[in-house]
Amino acid sequence: MLKFKFTPYQIIDLVPVRLAAVALVLTILAAVCTPVSADNPPVPTRAIDFELKDQYNQTSTYRFPRQKVTVLVFGDRKGSEQIEGWSRPLWDRYRERIDQKGVAVLDSVPSFMRGVVRAIFKSQVKYSVLLDWTGDISKSYGYQSGRANLILIDRQGAIVLRILGAAGSQSFQQLCQKIDEVLAAS
Repeated sequence: MLKFKFTPYQIIDLVPVRLAAVALVLTILAAVCTPVSADNPPVPTRAIDFELKDQYNQTSTYRFPRQKVTVLVFGDRKGSEQIEGWSRPLWDRYRERIDQKGVAVLDSVPSFMRGVVRAIFKSQVKYSVLLDWTGDISKSYGYQSGRANLILIDRQGAIVLRILGAAGSQSFQQLCQKIDEVLAAS
């Protein structure tokens, strides 16, 4: 049996060294073992097939390939404030040439409030908005909360462009340029 004899001062001198070593190991483990943050989920390169109902209880199915180029616009409560700046100008420019669909991210709404929220959507939004109650579809597209998320998908299902945030003249021009390229290539 080994016995070590340390004076109290030697033990005190060893504590900071050991704490620093433990802190270093914990930092490395945290960096390696930390799961992907919900705020920055992985962004897919291919569109995910899905079905969701809108506020009128009509089911929309998205399977790829599709007839039209698709622009999905995701938004939670805060992000929804940025959506109109995208949606109206896109509709005015492309009308029926693209499929533009809004997806409301409603995973924070308790299940007993869904009817009330659906009624609010019916009374305030006349066009169809898909309701993602679980947030699963939004997350599968790499949704980032608190801002509008636009996903441009070509007819074959490849995600061509992703833009986050409010529409600005430069970002809107970037989106339109990419839509025009995808439409021309089809």
